[in-house]
Amino acid sequence: MKKIFNSFLLVIQFFTRIPVNINLPCEMEDFKRGSTFLPIVGLIIGIIQWAVYEAFIKILPVDVVVVIVILVGVIITGGFHIDGLGDTFDGFFAFKGEERIIEIMKDSRIGTYACIATIMNFLFRYSLLTYIAPKYSMAIIVVPAISRFCTVFISYIGNTAKNTGTGNFLISNVGKTQLSISFIMTLAVLLLMIHWKYTVILMISGIIFTFVFNSFCKSKIGGLTGDTLGASNELNEILALTIITILVKNFI
Repeated sequence: MKKIFNSFLLVIQFFTRIPVNINLPCEMEDFKRGSTFLPIVGLIIGIIQWAVYEAFIKILPVDVVVVIVILVGVIITGGFHIDGLGDTFDGFFAFKGEERIIEIMKDSRIGTYACIATIMNFLFRYSLLTYIAPKYSMAIIVVPAISRFCTVFISYIGNTAKNTGTGNFLISNVGKTQLSISFIMTLAVLLLMIHWKYTVILMISGIIFTFVFNSFCKSKIGGLTGDTLGASNELNEILALTIITILVKNFI
């Protein structure tokens, strides 16, 4: 039980800036156990953002509050996934060979495509949340949980593109047990907050997109890196927000 709890703390420590000021074992097996809890990490992030939304919506206009909510998300994660999104777009759209793409992705300098991807990411988030939040603020909690499950899923179905890298703690290291438990956790979270029909739509959409994105990464660099895991997380959040917007506008 202690190992399981330590693995839970490990993924909080690794994927967020939430202070967990203790030394934890960081072996592959620890990350494998910890991957089970990634949807819960997403849930925690979402709850914090939702609490901020509910606190400020009483005194500020919705567009200002949404900016604050987005900023809080960046602060909690340290921009970890956004950095991966930018690096992935810089590499994938450089139209170079596989080895050169990986080199570009490792480069700390930001390129044109990273700028475009980052700006569009924030624009989509802002536009979608400004519409959704006043009607269904629980989406702020739901979306991070879905995207983190999709990180578990892509880590299970994908393979590593590099011999080393932080992404290798998860990629091809997630087993059926971790995938199954994280799936059940995510379903439980969604079913508590949204109709089961919409839960099915969101989960299937995320799984299909993740499968396609994994195939795209494989065609570009032969597999996945930590950057592509970050990109997967960000793109899945935008997809989930878009689908929820459609549902809210037409059905909910």
